[in-house]
Amino acid sequence: KTMGNIFCVMQALEELVRKNALYYDIMCFEWRWTVDKVELANQVSADVVETIKDKIKGLSTDIQRLLSVMAFIPQSVGVPVLKELLMNDEDNSLDENKIASLLKEASEDGMLMWSTESRNYVFSHDRIREASREYVVEEDRDKMLRHMADVLQRLGKGSKMEWCLYTAVDLLNSLPSDKVNVTDLIKLNLRVSKIAKRRGSPRKENLLLRECLERLQPFKWKDYNLSLEVYNAVIVSEYTLGNQDRATIAIEEVLGHAKCLRDKVSAFLHRVKSLCETKDYAMAAHEGVKILNMFSYNIPLKPTKLDLVREKMKLRLAFKGRSYASLTNLPVVDDPLTELFSEVGRDCLFSGQPRLVVVIAWTAVRRAIEKGIDRCFPLCLVMLGTLLGKKGNVRAANEIGNVALMISENFRKNTGYSYTQFATYAGIILYLQPFRSGVDVLQQCYKDLKFSGKFEFSLGSMLNYFYAYFAAGLNLGSILESKLLVLDEFSQSIDKSGFAATFQIHRQFVINLRQRSEQPTLMNGPAFQQEKALSEMNDQASKMALRDASIFRLELAFIFNDSECMAEMLETLSGYPFEDQVISRFYIRACFMGLAAFSLAEKNCHAIGNKCLKYFRRMKKLGSTNAPPAYFFIAALKKPTKKAFTTAIDSCREASMPHLEAMARERYAMFLLTRNELELANSHITSAYWLYYDWGAHGKSFSLEREYPFVKAAKRTKAGSHVSSGTATKHTSVNGSVIESGKVVKRKGTFEYNSTLSRRELVKA
Repeated sequence: KTMGNIFCVMQALEELVRKNALYYDIMCFEWRWTVDKVELANQVSADVVETIKDKIKGLSTDIQRLLSVMAFIPQSVGVPVLKELLMNDEDNSLDENKIASLLKEASEDGMLMWSTESRNYVFSHDRIREASREYVVEEDRDKMLRHMADVLQRLGKGSKMEWCLYTAVDLLNSLPSDKVNVTDLIKLNLRVSKIAKRRGSPRKENLLLRECLERLQPFKWKDYNLSLEVYNAVIVSEYTLGNQDRATIAIEEVLGHAKCLRDKVSAFLHRVKSLCETKDYAMAAHEGVKILNMFSYNIPLKPTKLDLVREKMKLRLAFKGRSYASLTNLPVVDDPLTELFSEVGRDCLFSGQPRLVVVIAWTAVRRAIEKGIDRCFPLCLVMLGTLLGKKGNVRAANEIGNVALMISENFRKNTGYSYTQFATYAGIILYLQPFRSGVDVLQQCYKDLKFSGKFEFSLGSMLNYFYAYFAAGLNLGSILESKLLVLDEFSQSIDKSGFAATFQIHRQFVINLRQRSEQPTLMNGPAFQQEKALSEMNDQASKMALRDASIFRLELAFIFNDSECMAEMLETLSGYPFEDQVISRFYIRACFMGLAAFSLAEKNCHAIGNKCLKYFRRMKKLGSTNAPPAYFFIAALKKPTKKAFTTAIDSCREASMPHLEAMARERYAMFLLTRNELELANSHITSAYWLYYDWGAHGKSFSLEREYPFVKAAKRTKAGSHVSSGTATKHTSVNGSVIESGKVVKRKGTFEYNSTLSRRELVKA
């Protein structure tokens, strides 16, 4: 009956001893039974819970009450909380000392044990908790649970005691509606769901809101305000978790029963967002404009130049000669319609309707000047700035982006702050600022947005994080792969397959660079299999995934010098518009399209290269810190000279882009080999080898070892030692001295183990 389970064996022995069927013979030092084996078997229940319940019957009434109360509390609790829970109108005699004594006694009986981790008594086994729950009769249990819930609600003040509210709502939700005050229970569920959302538990939030909805059904919309609050919360929760069908039902419920347009704003907003899930941004934008026009706006679906002139005049009249910076002085208000403006504008931006973006943004600005700024207003400015950046007006975009960041400081405790930071850095700030500067910001935005339940935006933040990470040439370590794997799984868990595919492409790119491969330019590995993945997507998703995969395949083709793949990827990417709202993604694409175009012999590719070169020349003049390395490197491949290559190498090193520096040195070495300058070429190959290695592209390092066997025995050279043939060459000797132009300069230092290189390295004192 015990099936060899040690806990069940112990309970069975105790049960037999209690029934005097078994005793310990102290004379013979062994267990003996007083009945035959058949009767002995009948003395033990097959259900260990029933056995424990029989044991509880033999305990004192106070211990029975104590165990019953503890059984309904999911975590360990201290004596003060137990005192409050055990106190009732009939008996107030259990003080803290008495409860501590009861806990110790229950522990001696084997029911409880002391937990060193929580510093409280806990059940010795889950079966004991189960038996303690079942021991209470149903009539007493309902009354006890209501009493416990009331006490826990009173105790649930402050962040450290919020667990009391979680427990209270779970206790009341376990009771039928005729045993509780349904209205109060719905309000409690709403309250705790907000706490769960704030704590980053969207699924718990969703379960509580579904409980609200179920309890509300018999009298929904009789209490208008409560019903509206519940349905609006359900819309947001179901949409966030990707449950589109449930969200749609709630949306239609609100639109069918809400009394005014203002009460319908959330439903309207998520109707537009739901259309975006199909990636039909044009349809979403069309629907959004129609909704905005319900609020007495007259936004044309297809604005003409004349419409833009009219809107510009209205904006000038509203500004009264002031600049965008004056918006930072506007009062803060709660205006739910502003979020709808930002969502519709985003859809217009993604669907390629620039005039409509401008009209919507300017209308939102005029509304803000009239009514004040809402938490979502900075997003309207970011939308306008992103469009200006795409159209080449980077300085104006940067000005508007900085204003958006300043305004968002009013909402630091709101999720709008994190989203504004993410959208501004991803679509505006990184035009001029180093990609490295945006990496930490975007990662923090991901954490904040995910914690607040904005999963789609949090994934968008990490997508931009990885593109900025790759564009900056940061280390491709194993931690990066782990991050990508976690995000892939998270994306799939909330049904965001588009994000999942992108993260899979990123991870395969990293794998191809880090590991040896016979075909490193193919996206066909453990993380992403291009042909299979694209065949399972719809047309729009397949088109976007093909673009992303082609960008990284082009970079791999350039790194591994695969001319055939470069030509194929250039042809593929040429079919996409030469613009992108993700700055770092467009940087990678334009950079390697330019590099690949001038690496190929075909002259028809040079037009693409010149287009990329022109773009980076303009960005360099505007003050972009990211543009010079790409510009000078592409220029060096277009017209290869020693001066052009050394300028490119210097620029890459100054911008701290080791991946581009490694590629520039390798290409310079190939150029030098054509001029028979073997010694200088070999030194640059060696430098490139170590730069690739430090970047994390070990697969490329192995490739160089096969192509240039001498690098296996080469020692690491100091950075910047081979900028030109005329520059003094420096080599670090084993004893820590530096050889400069034939002179030995002694330097003090110590040796430290470098895990990346698996060897000891000299560290300057």
